[in-house]
Amino acid sequence: MNEQTRLPIALLLTRLRAEARLSQADLAARVNGISRANLTRWDISRYERGGRIPTVHLPALAVALGVELSMLEEAASITRAVRRGEVSAVSGGGGGRRHTPDDEERLIQAARRPSRVDTAVVADLSGTLAGQRRIEDVIGSAAIIEPAGEQLKLTIRILRETRGRLADDLAAVASGASQFSGWLHTATGRHEAAGALYDQALRLGIQAGDADLAATALSMQGHLAWVTGDIGSMVALSEAAAETATATGTRTVAIQQRGRALAIMGDRDGALQALGEAEQVLAGGSSGGGPDSLYFYGPEILRMQRGLILAYLADGSPALVRAANTISDAIEALAPAVRDSEWVAWYRVRAAAAFAAGGEPDAAAAELRHAHAIASVTGGAKTLGEIARVHARMAATWPAHPCVVELEERLAH
Repeated sequence: MNEQTRLPIALLLTRLRAEARLSQADLAARVNGISRANLTRWDISRYERGGRIPTVHLPALAVALGVELSMLEEAASITRAVRRGEVSAVSGGGGGRRHTPDDEERLIQAARRPSRVDTAVVADLSGTLAGQRRIEDVIGSAAIIEPAGEQLKLTIRILRETRGRLADDLAAVASGASQFSGWLHTATGRHEAAGALYDQALRLGIQAGDADLAATALSMQGHLAWVTGDIGSMVALSEAAAETATATGTRTVAIQQRGRALAIMGDRDGALQALGEAEQVLAGGSSGGGPDSLYFYGPEILRMQRGLILAYLADGSPALVRAANTISDAIEALAPAVRDSEWVAWYRVRAAAAFAAGGEPDAAAAELRHAHAIASVTGGAKTLGEIARVHARMAATWPAHPCVVELEERLAH
């Protein structure tokens, strides 16, 4: 694992600078213009290699890159904890709240003496989880999996010694943290560990008395069943999630996932009916009220999943191209922070596969190039593997096509 993959602040700065289309010299000049710093491109290079943590310059870097300071502070905090071997003490940063040294000290004391747990401790743990979710959107799953796991251990350790209403609140945070760690393990191919984490998320959601946390855990178990090819379980778990959920987003996720499973099984009418139901629920429901893990969910995500279902149901080239365009158009409508995340890059590969199967190599190559640009930075091995497989099929069909040849050269480097 390279230095950028290990140290979140390094990879985060690299991604944000690339998205802002700035050279290292450009970014140094911006920071110098905002503050009284005297940075050079070599200073930015050291930050991006992980050689130094830009603690003093974080506020100016946040302004220069157009992001919230809390995101950079959370990544820097995780990086310091990883270096010390004390990542269980990471805290703060989520929800736009500024991280302070008092937050870390409060969590350390709570871990040592659970009687010190109060609402501020719960807020700190919840804020950390929110911050880690958004960092993962930018730098990918591999870089955040270890600190997220240590943060989960800290939350569970405090929860075991906590009683009363705070225990319910902590159980809700622990359920969300378990689900997040399960997602990270799924995304990196550690499926057995992911299943155990989702089981824990379900138990903790029930303990917290939160139906939507329990439903989210069931949905994620259904997602894991999809990834591992157990489509029958995917149907059953998605149905259970839909029946359990109360919030709009949670129900929508479960219903469309059931539709995807039915599409894979060849039940066209059932799949389209489920998709229509999901769209009605999302259109008719109110926003908010669901788990924090669904902060990204909205009509564009559902349209992206509609395209995936239509690709499964496609019976010819025109239908495949329509499905691919549905996925691609929905991705382009997403907010940039979500659009360029590692998990959305996987959907770009699905669009590319549909374009290629529909006889559109140029459109397929364009999607693969974009997905590769993201996954090669985040280290998304699963997505990179999918890109290679789709390209191999394209090379077998169009071995001399310029876009296929150019893509092969890009992948080789």
